[in-house]
Amino acid sequence: MKPIILLDVNGVLNPKLQPDDNSHGANAHLSDLKVALVRRLATKGRIAWVSTSPEDVLDGLEAQLMLEVSPLRVAIAPVPDDEGQQTPKLGSVARWLNKMEAESAADWDAVVWVDDALGTDVHDWAHQYHQPVLLEKPDPEEGLTEAHVVAVQVFINSENRDPAS
Repeated sequence: MKPIILLDVNGVLNPKLQPDDNSHGANAHLSDLKVALVRRLATKGRIAWVSTSPEDVLDGLEAQLMLEVSPLRVAIAPVPDDEGQQTPKLGSVARWLNKMEAESAADWDAVVWVDDALGTDVHDWAHQYHQPVLLEKPDPEEGLTEAHVVAVQVFINSENRDPAS
């Protein structure tokens, strides 16, 4: 199984703002641990940013991460029907996944979503989704940890296992 890995930034990667050498303000910088964890995730599936962070922040994170495959970006564009959802990004994510499938651009067979703002509504969505879904909700203070990466690996391994064996 090769999942799409939907990855939030704030509350998951928690980049620190550092002064920009070019005096253009600040740039986001990940800890060495977070860089290592994201790089490990990227070996398990395609990363897609699911974040309200500005484009320049995502550009900076991508430059720091130096992944072999550039992450995709999920446009977070709430519509009136999204109001009242416990998971603010759920509507945008569902629309993006549907769009990617409609355009035959979805080359994954499962979904992993790592976000500190996942409500109970996302569990209902995950149970109804036509592909296997793993939801990981880090503590926003700690963010992504080794345990989350291990959970992704266990999920992938369990889905790859032949049910007949």
